[in-house]
Amino acid sequence: MSRKLDSKFYVNSLQNDTYSDKTHTLLLVVDEQPKLMATMENGEETTINTLALIKAFKQYEMKYLATEQYPKGLGRSDERILEEIEEDKIFAKSLFDAAIPEVVAYIKENDIRKVLVTGAEGHICIYQTVRSLLDMGLEVFLVEDAVASFKESQKQTAANTLENMGAVIVNTEMVLFDLARDAKDTNFKNISNLVKSLR
Repeated sequence: MSRKLDSKFYVNSLQNDTYSDKTHTLLLVVDEQPKLMATMENGEETTINTLALIKAFKQYEMKYLATEQYPKGLGRSDERILEEIEEDKIFAKSLFDAAIPEVVAYIKENDIRKVLVTGAEGHICIYQTVRSLLDMGLEVFLVEDAVASFKESQKQTAANTLENMGAVIVNTEMVLFDLARDAKDTNFKNISNLVKSLR
């Protein structure tokens, strides 16, 4: 069967003629630190949606990383995120671009092909990160309702530009249901509960 859509529109990778392989997908959580998020439009919504994605990725034993922008001055990630992500998967940075050497090395070592990006700010760190990941030849998803900027208009401009570059714009529920694929999935009850918690 010939396929009409590019694989970049699927969160999972193709396996045995279905998009069910989750081993090549990474969730990258960028700089969700309270000192930053408190100044963002929809900062709390971004954190809550990100937490749902982290929990889903953990449920499926998928890969995830986080970065923190200058934590010495801006503080650590949200406590709720720190409860979910192990310390050895969190990297401090000064660059706005989260495609730092540690993240790039992890991507190469784990044969990552698809990256879902959440965090802040949409028009600065997220914009530069997604651009770099696309430039590396990766398939990148911008989870729009899990990304925040000081103004929503700033985020929207970044999202539009990144979509033109080749990023796929999705939302949290789209991702959760794409991961599960089937109501008979062994983790679907947990996914369904995550969705209910967001509504």
